[in-house]
Amino acid sequence: MSATDTTGRRARKRQSILERVASLAGDLFQRDGYESVTMEQIAQVADIARGTLYNHFPTKEAVLASWIHQELARDLQGFALGITAHTEFADGVPPLLDLSAQWCTAHRELLPPYLKFCFAGIQASTTDGGADGLVALYTQMIRNSQHVGKIRADLGAAHLATLFHHLYLGALMRWLALPNLELRREFALAIDVFLQGSARAPNEE
Repeated sequence: MSATDTTGRRARKRQSILERVASLAGDLFQRDGYESVTMEQIAQVADIARGTLYNHFPTKEAVLASWIHQELARDLQGFALGITAHTEFADGVPPLLDLSAQWCTAHRELLPPYLKFCFAGIQASTTDGGADGLVALYTQMIRNSQHVGKIRADLGAAHLATLFHHLYLGALMRWLALPNLELRREFALAIDVFLQGSARAPNEE
């Protein structure tokens, strides 16, 4: 077996361990609540030494982020099957954010520590690791809309997708701060502002 094969096998084994630990931790977070779960409990349910757990995940927030990213990747994989090479942004993004709103509403308690973890590492990346799949879908649909003249083409699709993702995060944080808001409406407003801009609407007095 070559050194490359050995390295690849080790990487796959490590990834399998990370996914298993995060999945088991996710069950604990949903059952007992994020705040009450400890790293010691996670190590115990995963049947690994506490030191091994910390080697893989330096903090509980890192475990949470890994689990949320797994959930996001799974959901996006299913959603992406319905996206065609011609799906435009205005058609594809609303149902995508409806799915996001459903998940976020069901897991509201987990979002503040997750977002805190993501923003703490913002200097290392323009987006958090779990957002890559979302931004990739935004980019594809924006590019489709640019091709038919529905979205401005003087900015790159990836650039516009990143700007929209910031609107998405802003809507999410506003909803977390103001419990009486409906997340679907906040997302719909973010889509509208992105597509129409903040210019005065023709029917405004």
